Amino acid sequence: MFSVLIVFLVLVSCVSKKNNLTNENFEFVSGNEKVIFGISTGNKYLESNVLTKTKFKFENINPKNVNLSGKTIRILKGNDENELLVEMSPKKEDLENGKLKIFVSYRSNNEFKTFEFEIPVKL
Repeated sequence: MFSVLIVFLVLVSCVSKKNNLTNENFEFVSGNEKVIFGISTGNKYLESNVLTKTKFKFENINPKNVNLSGKTIRILKGNDENELLVEMSPKKEDLENGKLKIFVSYRSNNEFKTFEFEIPVKL
């Protein structure tokens, strides 16, 4: 019976961690750590073959410990110490189901965390 309780708690923990990413708001939350993604145009989508500036803002995460990867992105210097500016110019062939995937990873308290943003792209 005790082992069933442990398995249940592990499953609940995994489900809640997966739900910490809300693509509609382009936010990832893990405890007191937060990553917020924003598009300079104010839209909730990027446009295909259009160079667009975007921003990753970090709360309780050191940007020096952050890695970003994805197709057609170029990292620029941020305006303050808690953000990164990134130029994106997605192409149709870079998309999966009409979305550009950007992978974010960082180290926090000797733990490596990773997740992805799926950013809609208007063709």
